[in-house]
Amino acid sequence: MYLGVHVSASGKIYEAVDRAASLGCTAMQIFSRNPRQWRQGGVCEEDSHEFRHRLRSSGIRVVAVHIPYLINLATSYDVLYKKSIEGYIEDMRETDMLGAQYLVTHMGSFKNSTLADGLGSFIKALNIIFRQTKDLKGVKLLLENTSGSGSWLGSTFDHHKIIFDAVEDRSRLGLCLDTAHAFAAGYDIRRPEVFDALIDEVDAKVGKGALHLVHLNDSASDCGTHIDRHDHIGKGFIGTKAFRHIVNHPGLKDAAFILETPKDTPRSDKMNLNRVRKLAG
Repeated sequence: MYLGVHVSASGKIYEAVDRAASLGCTAMQIFSRNPRQWRQGGVCEEDSHEFRHRLRSSGIRVVAVHIPYLINLATSYDVLYKKSIEGYIEDMRETDMLGAQYLVTHMGSFKNSTLADGLGSFIKALNIIFRQTKDLKGVKLLLENTSGSGSWLGSTFDHHKIIFDAVEDRSRLGLCLDTAHAFAAGYDIRRPEVFDALIDEVDAKVGKGALHLVHLNDSASDCGTHIDRHDHIGKGFIGTKAFRHIVNHPGLKDAAFILETPKDTPRSDKMNLNRVRKLAG
């Protein structure tokens, strides 16, 4: 089982490896830059080399980079759309520089447009991005499901299916399943049969083996509320029993688990990791 947390990349980006390793992580996730600002500068070659060097002796085997929040490939605003495509290309190249396998992305918002137009814009953008990064075959873009608020894509796996079926190179795509988002979107994964059906739905709509990463989060919002609020494992509405079923699910045996749980205290990550380790036996 590959298990880790989203860690801060403040200071030098390679210090994130040390933070994850100190928690005994075998997987990790970072923002390679400020998630709420447009790029102020890229990762330099020296820092990326040191990042990869520290990874080799860390015991960490799965690394994901999360796309910043400002990027939106489903937007109807031309300036934002073009800037988002440029940002994706830069982030994919940085992900490759760091030796990370995955770039995790939200699927954007079609506000002031339509669902069909938003999906069409997203697919068109991915095709442009993949053509311009065709040398980066080692980086897979993972589409994350959402809680279903507003005009965000990704609350239903029908959206993922449309994208997977239409993109020119689906070998570059994968899926990241967020448990809190699925729960808020209306999947009552407290019931084992519902979670089993969810995994079957993902396999049927995007293909077996497409689910590479699980954002393992409890939810501070109830099922179907469409409110995205993460909670500590076993302390939210989803609960401990459900997470025992999730982390031991045979359909996820090849997936890595990343916690994005609250960091209320310096011990929060360690506490949540220990809970998951106990649940996984």
